[in-house]
Amino acid sequence: MSDVLVAIVVRNNEQLLRSKLDTISNCPYAHVMPLIIDDGSDDQSPSMVSDMDIHFVMHEEPLGYGGALMSAFGYARDYSLGSLFMMPLGAFHDWRTISEYLSFFQDGDIITGNRFTVEADIIKNSQYNGIVHYFNQHTGLHIVDPFSPVKGISMNHADLFEITEFSDAALVQILIQAAHFHLKIREFDCTYPVDGLLSHLDDIASMPGLKDFITGEIHLYPYTKGH
Repeated sequence: MSDVLVAIVVRNNEQLLRSKLDTISNCPYAHVMPLIIDDGSDDQSPSMVSDMDIHFVMHEEPLGYGGALMSAFGYARDYSLGSLFMMPLGAFHDWRTISEYLSFFQDGDIITGNRFTVEADIIKNSQYNGIVHYFNQHTGLHIVDPFSPVKGISMNHADLFEITEFSDAALVQILIQAAHFHLKIREFDCTYPVDGLLSHLDDIASMPGLKDFITGEIHLYPYTKGH
């Protein structure tokens, strides 16, 4: 497997970060470069990370998941890495699990985690499900959890992407653009904290203009890239 950047997004997660920071910084895989992206925390998270021997990007103000993705793209390019994998801090468990996730790059240009595993199957959110149905209908994809923040991108195709959304809409912007260029998208089951999943589903379901974004991006994106 080529070298991969694993970017872990942190925002005001001081206590959780303290419990996981040593594990994150002591990655046992030589081909994996851990990166922590602090998205404008106003607690002690930035100072905790800066004291560690680990790659670190700090946003002075919160930019959102799309902003973190832009930073990770730039970092992966600067270090000429073969792929990029992103996740929020709450979804990080251990490096063995991450290694299993990364194995899906073997048959996918884009890999995206499905948070609705057996443990989370009881979670129902009709608004989110409606948006997912709308997304799949308009993209021709069959993704169970397109807004999952657990995602990986092969840097071989990085020049095809133009991430313009700072919000969580960037999570589907990747998939929309990948579908346009007929890249192979692989969805895999991932472990995700239920409380974080519930909160995120509510955020997505209440995001204004999301359906217009999904539909409009499909039509506008090919022209903005000159294809």
